[in-house]
Amino acid sequence: MAAFRGSVIGLVVFGACLTAFGAAAVETVTLSDSARVGDSTQVLILLKAEGLYRPAPPPGTAKPEPVKPLKLKVETRLEFVERVLATDTQGKPGRATRVVRKVSQAASAINGEIRPTAAVLRPEVALLVAEPRAEGVVVFSPGGPLTRSELELVQAAADPLALAALLTDKPVKVGDSWKVGDDGARSLSSYDTLTENALQAKVESIDARTVKIHLEGNVRGAVLGGEGKMLFDGTLSVDRAAGRIDRLHLQRSEARKPGAVEAGLEVKSTLTVTRQTAEPSAQIADDAVAAGAGAVEPDPKREQLLLVSPDGKYTLTHDRNWHTYWDDRRLTVLKRLDRGVVVAQCNLMNGPSAGKGRHQDLKQFRNDLRSALGPRFASFLGEGEVEGDPAGGFRYKVGVQGREGNLGLVWYYYLIASPDGDQLLATFTQADDRVKAFGDQDLRLIGSLRWRDAPEAAPRPTPTPELNSKP
Repeated sequence: MAAFRGSVIGLVVFGACLTAFGAAAVETVTLSDSARVGDSTQVLILLKAEGLYRPAPPPGTAKPEPVKPLKLKVETRLEFVERVLATDTQGKPGRATRVVRKVSQAASAINGEIRPTAAVLRPEVALLVAEPRAEGVVVFSPGGPLTRSELELVQAAADPLALAALLTDKPVKVGDSWKVGDDGARSLSSYDTLTENALQAKVESIDARTVKIHLEGNVRGAVLGGEGKMLFDGTLSVDRAAGRIDRLHLQRSEARKPGAVEAGLEVKSTLTVTRQTAEPSAQIADDAVAAGAGAVEPDPKREQLLLVSPDGKYTLTHDRNWHTYWDDRRLTVLKRLDRGVVVAQCNLMNGPSAGKGRHQDLKQFRNDLRSALGPRFASFLGEGEVEGDPAGGFRYKVGVQGREGNLGLVWYYYLIASPDGDQLLATFTQADDRVKAFGDQDLRLIGSLRWRDAPEAAPRPTPTPELNSKP
């Protein structure tokens, strides 16, 4: 879904000149980024999309049949007040480098011929911190880990912290144009990488209040390994008195191939962003500002994501390189990506109940693994019990070396049982030449797993209510 970044845009009149023959004055302006600590802005981001979705086959499908494209309709709404906590004092003086956001509404609804889904942001993580980094704007909550669906709501296309990248540093007048930089193009497309950027901006009009700019062109790139092309046509306006881009309205058309994690898409979408001045203390209390300001240095723990099993029996946390590829009440599949390439996979499969305080016999567990691998099995690498939930339960790890054709593989298997006897089989798969780089990612993920005392179904696909459409 996509990204959106905020900063304050200052417009400085560069000059108005008359020709030697008395022609009318031609106003020239310089578009500059000039946020100030304490500035507060009310932001509303709306996305509406329709098109076709090309779903992935279920895991384990040997020879998947061609899948019929399904009609898709998406609506998202994100509304928040943000306050600038810090600005750049060197590279790009005045540009916001950290903001705190208080979300009043964040929701998405997906309908069509696919399984309907709806997502909302939990109140306990409605306070957010956002900061621009080399890879794009990063959003996290001091209140705790976000789920993947929550992250997709709040870290999406056209984040206010990236809007300034749509502008040029050179003085411009009506009719002047420039190529939008790669940072701006990535923000509008949500692509991780770009292979072509042909997005152009052109000044349409300048008056005492507003500069209007037309955006048109296309980009090619990829997101999570899925290659795509996106066409753009729209406008943005700069409020000269407030010194910011106050509105972006963009028509987008995208064709994307299936990637390692996400399905293929053919969609047309409308992306709208509005921004206006907000009272500094109206919605973001001083303690919230302090919580955001406390995130001085990037902390991977703050950016962990929360996964709740589809049956609600357990939770775990993981870093943002793990992506959910499949999930139902029996099986959850996570894929670990590095620059769009799958480097590991984790399958979490529910097993039969063993009875309170019990688990499968370990010898039988080993024999089952060897039998399931068949000719792919080469040798056991080691085994033993590992630390787990302080509340109790059992966790046992078995390492296996093997081959799939000409590819050497390493599997880490975990037999996990709750105090009540609920069992879970976790399987990590990776190429043997990636074991060193993978490190202890399996132990980190399994070590975070917690059984829930009173299981509740995870926020799953549900009938989707209409999003609040108030302006």
